[in-house]
Amino acid sequence: MSPISALLLLLATVQPSGRPDVPADSLDVLIRRGTVYDGSGAAARVTDVGLRGDRIVFVGDAAAAHLTATRTIDAQGLIVAPGFIDPHTHSYEGLPNLSETRRKNVGALMQGVTTVVLGADGRGPVNVASVLAESESRGLGTNTYALTGFGTVRSTVMGASSAPADAAQIEAMRALVTQAMREGAYGVGSGLFYAPQSYATTEEVIAVLKGATPYGGVYDTHQRDESSYTIGLLNSTREILRIARETGLTANVGHIKALGVDVWGYADSLIHIMNEARATGQKVVADQYPWTASGTSLAAALLPRWAQAGGRDSLLLRIADPSTRAKMLDEMRENLRRRGGDSTLLLTSGGAAAKPYIGKTLKDVATSKGTPAVETALEIIRTIGDISIASFNMIESDIETLMKDPYVMTSSDGSEGHPRLFGTYPRKIRRYVLDKPVITMARMIQSSSTQVATVYGLTDRGALATGAFADVIVFDPRTIREEATYTEPEKLSTGMRWVFVNGKPAVSNGTPTGIMAGRALRKPVN
Repeated sequence: MSPISALLLLLATVQPSGRPDVPADSLDVLIRRGTVYDGSGAAARVTDVGLRGDRIVFVGDAAAAHLTATRTIDAQGLIVAPGFIDPHTHSYEGLPNLSETRRKNVGALMQGVTTVVLGADGRGPVNVASVLAESESRGLGTNTYALTGFGTVRSTVMGASSAPADAAQIEAMRALVTQAMREGAYGVGSGLFYAPQSYATTEEVIAVLKGATPYGGVYDTHQRDESSYTIGLLNSTREILRIARETGLTANVGHIKALGVDVWGYADSLIHIMNEARATGQKVVADQYPWTASGTSLAAALLPRWAQAGGRDSLLLRIADPSTRAKMLDEMRENLRRRGGDSTLLLTSGGAAAKPYIGKTLKDVATSKGTPAVETALEIIRTIGDISIASFNMIESDIETLMKDPYVMTSSDGSEGHPRLFGTYPRKIRRYVLDKPVITMARMIQSSSTQVATVYGLTDRGALATGAFADVIVFDPRTIREEATYTEPEKLSTGMRWVFVNGKPAVSNGTPTGIMAGRALRKPVN
């Protein structure tokens, strides 16, 4: 049995319901003669796909079945696949209070993404029911499903405190997690690399997440250390496995990577650690984006976590104290070394005051100011506040090793100022399927659709099969590519011809329609 087959059996997702009868002349959309990948990992076949209402109702030879449709799309030479599901992105962070433009999520749709997670890095909502209901009523361009956030519940109960949680605080946080799970969250996200989540011990995280244990689901995390900041990459990965094992949740290593010069070449070790856990029966997966630069903030990349305890006001007091500032700068120099030096940090977005620095490296800014790199960075943080960066800290060999692992899904970790928000899926297809190649098209589509739906339990999603929801994409393998760059990160991808969300055309002949056909998905609670 292949690893993917074992994974699908292990996670036991409900497959799309049985094929309904299809009366003649009843299709809304007929996609003819496309090269169809169903998402299972099977080889493509040239066949027809029929949509009616919000479901796929036919896969086969439409002429032989004497079917016609209101709209017929000639997909000869094009690829037809299930809509992609992004399990780690920030595209909907801030729901329900996002602008209509943000809620349309056109950047995702033009990549073929029809469903996105809400709640990466521990920032998911506690009030899941009201957030999803209000978001859906305002309109969504893509489907969304929620993870509640360890960071949200800790901040709600403890603010920005670096103190250990006491018994009463743990109980209060656990109750919030339970509430969110009852309201339809698919699991819990965390970002233990970020303050104030970083102040929580492993034992605290386990105790809080046990609020999700009766409901099952996924523990998705930006792990405590992807490099050599604190406990190290390998020990940090072992921490993920322990948390998931003791809470009974599926472990998902969010945007798995080996970040920085100290851990380059560790991809094989990561895979070995996860395989050891699977051998004991534990459910362990990961997701990955195909870029050598991560996206984070200047403060998160360089500041020591102790300096951020208590929030910004406390940070400013520490910067103002000469001895504390000197200690801070010493640790920032080491953090900058880990990330490869000042030329590897590209300033990508921020408020109006940050505009003169956008598109420049930290080295460029430091040179223009005539001050050392870490002192320049600290002054930016002090005077402007935090600023987003692209940090070029990974190597291709690690990316490719992890990508080839059958348990690693595709994700974007899409965030403002980084081209991955607008270009991840076309980039992976163009660069790692068509140009190199590293993986096959069948594997690319599986890792971006059915596999994600299986892991998270998104019923009737992520499969191109009769009875499944009609989240269907049609793209041109000759023209699909990312157009977004680090200097122009919001350019729409090309090559996506048609995107149907719940049976409605969100992209028509290569052009976004503005239709908001997305739905808020809720995990069934027994």
